Amino acid sequence: MAVIGKNVIEHLTTAMYENNNIIFREYIQNSADSIDKAIKIGLLKKEEACVSIDINSKNRIIIIHDNAMGISKDKFAEKLLNIADSDKDRNEDKGFRGIGRLGGLACCGKLIFSSSYKGESIKSIMEWDAATLKNILNDINQKPSASDLVDKVTSFDVEDCEIDEHFFEVKLVDVTLENEELLNAKNVCDYLQAVAPVPYHNGFIFRSKICDYVKQNNLKLDEYNILVNGNQLFKGYTSDLYEGTVDSKAVYDSITDLEFKQFYSEDKTILAWMWFGITKYEKQIPSINKMRGIRLRKENIQIGNSETLSYPRFFKEPRGNYYFVGEIFAIHTDLVPNARRDYFNINTTCRSLEEALIPVLYTDFSRLYHYANDVKNALAKKVKYIEEQKQFETKQLSGKFIDEEDKQKAIQELEKSKSLAENANKKLNLRSVNATENPVYKRIFDTLESEYKTEESLSGEVKEAKTEKKYITQSLSKLDKKERKLISRVYAILKAILPKDMAETVIEKLQEELSK
Repeated sequence: MAVIGKNVIEHLTTAMYENNNIIFREYIQNSADSIDKAIKIGLLKKEEACVSIDINSKNRIIIIHDNAMGISKDKFAEKLLNIADSDKDRNEDKGFRGIGRLGGLACCGKLIFSSSYKGESIKSIMEWDAATLKNILNDINQKPSASDLVDKVTSFDVEDCEIDEHFFEVKLVDVTLENEELLNAKNVCDYLQAVAPVPYHNGFIFRSKICDYVKQNNLKLDEYNILVNGNQLFKGYTSDLYEGTVDSKAVYDSITDLEFKQFYSEDKTILAWMWFGITKYEKQIPSINKMRGIRLRKENIQIGNSETLSYPRFFKEPRGNYYFVGEIFAIHTDLVPNARRDYFNINTTCRSLEEALIPVLYTDFSRLYHYANDVKNALAKKVKYIEEQKQFETKQLSGKFIDEEDKQKAIQELEKSKSLAENANKKLNLRSVNATENPVYKRIFDTLESEYKTEESLSGEVKEAKTEKKYITQSLSKLDKKERKLISRVYAILKAILPKDMAETVIEKLQEELSK
């Protein structure tokens, strides 16, 4: 007869997750399944369903409570003692392995489950002595079987309860010092806003567009009311993209629209769908934007993290994924999250999804931000020349050149800039053709062109204006011709040895002093 040793319990508890915040995801996942069942049988209305998380850092207690199905008293012990033997349906339920509820054992002194079922006046309670469990796991001289160990560290009790109550509650008591991050409500909120199946915030202006797309394409987007210390959670997407720090940030780009895609297997079965934001793709999105990157989700719960779909497998360059904001929602029932929920179980359907994703993420998305960069650089060169041309004309009309040599040098530089602008204009014409063939390119092109405002023509020669005031020292009327010539030489030396901006500032100051 096979003997299952205590180390199995260790692998399912203290060694299961490398980030203990994941326990919140596991308990929310179980609550969501219970909420779905409660709504299906009419026990709850969707708007009434709620998962509340209360974090008491002072007393080192965490409580996760839902008002869904609960567990009847006659099934309570059986369900909670059965480990890795869940009766859930993997085609319908978000959690189905029967191990996620054990995650809290690694983080506290006591783990208490309690539940009540509608129509019963009993609250059933199961308590795990997590501290004793860890001591036995760490003691090489104690070698109980897995079953004996569970029996040793668990106990059951009942209390009176209102007959109409229905809930399930997880309570972590004496959260350990090494798991202090679980008591930081802000960090927990940040984590769950990225991972949990919560709604988009009303302030995210594309929220309704995503919901409309879901409805029009007969898709599903599970969203639940989840509260942390009374504050409802929403996904952390914003329409603006920021640079700087949390305390000093500024908008540098914005999402102007969304694009949607669907991914299919060779037999035309839908595998997943996605949305992503259309921006100017100025640069790799800074980390201050917490929801940067294309995220992978199943049942609206994040799979892995922002790196899961990154270089080198899904993106051509390390920076690639972080040019984008968006989500991929896996649909197919055979796309099954693995036990750690950091990717899917590898099977033919998983490989089919990868084959469908790679051409879009690896190839199309790389072309997309390189296209935006090409358009931006070409427009910048065009604008640079137009601005330099205006500056030349202003400088010429106001007699700001030092001498003829200074003016001729400026004309040569302007001709070089014009040549670059003309080449850039040719590239823009080609990119404009690309834009007529691709609606996403068109939106990028139009946004950038509008921002750079380049209506001016590049045609015509650089012309010298006729003006009586040709050079800067001619305004120094107090000086004679010889003195003005000497000052011109000084200005020329300053321009030769100093950076352009500094030289112009120094010359301007000297000019002011000499004009007094």
